[in-house]
Amino acid sequence: MISELIKLKKSHIRPKWFLRQAGRHIPEYFSIRNKHNNFIDFCLNEDSIVDATILPLKYYNIDAAILFSDILLLPYFLGQKVTFKENIGPVLSKIDINEEFINRKIDLNNFIPIKNAILKIKEVLPPTKDLIGFCGAPWTLACYMLDGGSSKDYAKTRIFLWNNEEMFDKLINKLTKSCADFLEYQYLAGCSVLMIFDTWSSMIPDTYWVKFGIEPVKSIVDILRKRNVKCPIIGFPFKSGEMLIQYSYESLVDVVSIDWKTNLDWAIKNINNTVITQGNLDPAILSSDNTLAIKKEVYRILSLTQNKCHIFNVGHGLTPEVKIRNVKYVIKLIEEY
Repeated sequence: MISELIKLKKSHIRPKWFLRQAGRHIPEYFSIRNKHNNFIDFCLNEDSIVDATILPLKYYNIDAAILFSDILLLPYFLGQKVTFKENIGPVLSKIDINEEFINRKIDLNNFIPIKNAILKIKEVLPPTKDLIGFCGAPWTLACYMLDGGSSKDYAKTRIFLWNNEEMFDKLINKLTKSCADFLEYQYLAGCSVLMIFDTWSSMIPDTYWVKFGIEPVKSIVDILRKRNVKCPIIGFPFKSGEMLIQYSYESLVDVVSIDWKTNLDWAIKNINNTVITQGNLDPAILSSDNTLAIKKEVYRILSLTQNKCHIFNVGHGLTPEVKIRNVKYVIKLIEEY
């Protein structure tokens, strides 16, 4: 189990799983998705959550399942309309960030389908495999909420920050508390590992990187530890560049996930050596026909991490174009290394 590895920190064990492993590269995914009118309904249907979470284990010998959900459930339950449009992605309705909004509460009863799904998953998941729960980091959630969806630069979010740092700070604090509550909820339901995705950490202005890239994650981890949440916590500051090192020392996470843009050799030499690493494989390579390149990349990562406790993973989520045979090949290479 990944959770046991993290406790023991044994470098000779090679656990593996894949970000977005239950996604659109597996054909059966669409039969589950098409049962629902919209993606939010999908994410809140306990039977579909179970089916989508377990699906990749039918294909791959991996060490963890990750709960099928979406980071935008938190904005949705804070009253922001969230839809998903084909070829566009998430679209969030305009929302006023004011004192009335800051004082809104999330009713955790909204998450009962997720709790029920976790309980069902734990019944069928082999005891040797972990179940990973997750949330979006406060900065990333704020980006989606203020820009109204995906953006090349999240300029609206950054303008809001520069115009009204006090209110932005209140928003981040609110989201920090909500993230901690949601992660604790998943842990109490049965998740054995938790993960915090900061998908848009590369958009944080340098002046604010520590304040909004590290401190909220540190606060989440601190809150969880004070609430006796003992499981390992993974942090993923996507494309954080040189800030990855400070993040590894100050965020309090047990595992730092490394994206495919980061030089793994540099990261391992500079990262906090008490922190476990994860990731780095470019998911695009799994959509290629170049098995020699795949083998070379997998061996590169395994070689660089041979004296480091490292969880094999991609450096971002699997895409719809990924070929199942390539993922199986990667797993075979890891097991034979």
